[in-house]
Amino acid sequence: MTTSERTTATTGGQLSRKLGLLDLVFLSFGGQAALLSLLTYATGVVSYTGVFAPVVIIIGTLLVLLNAAVVYGLSKRYGEAGGYYIYAFYSLTRRLGLETGWLYIMYSVIYGSAYFLGAAYVLRYAIHLDPFLAAIIIYIPAATFLVLGIRPSAKYAEIASIIELAALIYISLVNLTIAGFRFYNPFSLKSIPSSSLLAAGMLFAIGIPTGYGSITPLGGEAIRKEYIGKAAIIVVIVGGLLASMVIYSLLDASLATGQINFILTARIPVIDFMRKFYGDLYAIPLIFAAFNDGVLAPLSFMAATSRTLYAMAKNGMLHRGLAVIRGDHPFNAVIATVIIYGMVTFPALALYERPFALFLVYGSLAGLANLFVHVSANFSYILEGFRGLRRAMTFNSLKSFNWIFRKFTDILIGFSASIISLWAMTLSFMSKNLQLEVDIFIVWIIIGFIYAEVLDELKSIRSSELPQG
Repeated sequence: MTTSERTTATTGGQLSRKLGLLDLVFLSFGGQAALLSLLTYATGVVSYTGVFAPVVIIIGTLLVLLNAAVVYGLSKRYGEAGGYYIYAFYSLTRRLGLETGWLYIMYSVIYGSAYFLGAAYVLRYAIHLDPFLAAIIIYIPAATFLVLGIRPSAKYAEIASIIELAALIYISLVNLTIAGFRFYNPFSLKSIPSSSLLAAGMLFAIGIPTGYGSITPLGGEAIRKEYIGKAAIIVVIVGGLLASMVIYSLLDASLATGQINFILTARIPVIDFMRKFYGDLYAIPLIFAAFNDGVLAPLSFMAATSRTLYAMAKNGMLHRGLAVIRGDHPFNAVIATVIIYGMVTFPALALYERPFALFLVYGSLAGLANLFVHVSANFSYILEGFRGLRRAMTFNSLKSFNWIFRKFTDILIGFSASIISLWAMTLSFMSKNLQLEVDIFIVWIIIGFIYAEVLDELKSIRSSELPQG
């Protein structure tokens, strides 16, 4: 390394705080991938709950808000890069921090790669483009923005997210125009599904307004640490309400034109609706969704993966080389992230040329890891609440009473979020359709435990070799 390089590359240095609230909101909205989520998760909600789907999406949004509230509370306390890994590392134990980081890497890589596959499928469906070629076309700009740095990535996310927000509102207005602005009542007795169908629809609904998981590891680059939590809450509310509005308008138009049975029995309701009602123009929003979300969503999660690798390396849980900062940028972690995403995406697509089937497997696998990560964060929040409550009990004043009430509220939120995450995880583990994903998930956890044991043993050996006294 040259003298000039030594001045710009440091191991374990600090990242620059460059990201404002709006930067984080747009990056998080990019991780949500609103249009592609409508083509995937919303399909499941409509399939199970029919014309009641908009209400189910809103209920799912409220449930996701509990987890976002947990992130908001933890982000105010911990302002370092690493997100969920850091929360567990400091609030729980070093070992659980490693396991949480290990599973977050799995979640972010698999989830981000899934959107390359989802976009490839949409492009093949819309313009018959070869899926492997489509994935490469989308992968290159995402990787390029990541290597350029967080500020160019955030600027791209801002432009792309604004366009997508406008597109979602426009699609809703077009659908309502088709319906003649006649509105149906989703609470009519015939439209409310059974409890079992409602539960199945909820599993898909909670996947729609997520995306804030892509910004939690960026705490070390937020101008103010509480911006992470604020952005998470904003995006959950806006994304959930917009998704509900689009699905409501789609079902409203279908009812008004007598095509509701066709839409409810369609394989991919949103796409089939566009093809039926938009005519030859139906491919335009599909192509836009593929290129916009196909670049933006993986980019958001690639940034998250690289910061988690950096944070774990900085604490000695991964190779120290990944903690190198060059030009206010975790350069080595970024390059490693680009390589990992390529290795996860392209060999699978080359061997199994069915991108939508791969998308479903990747999405389910990422969902399992995401639930575990959220359970870890929820317990971190509960323990922080109990610690704060114990400190508050030692004081006798009105201020301490308010503090006690606030900590009780935090603990209640943490328990509620934990129950929801554990419920969803239990349903997933019991599903016969997810056996492959569950097996892979368990194998990854076992590898993580083995890695943690080896790491502790090596640390013990090094400690024993140090001169005594």
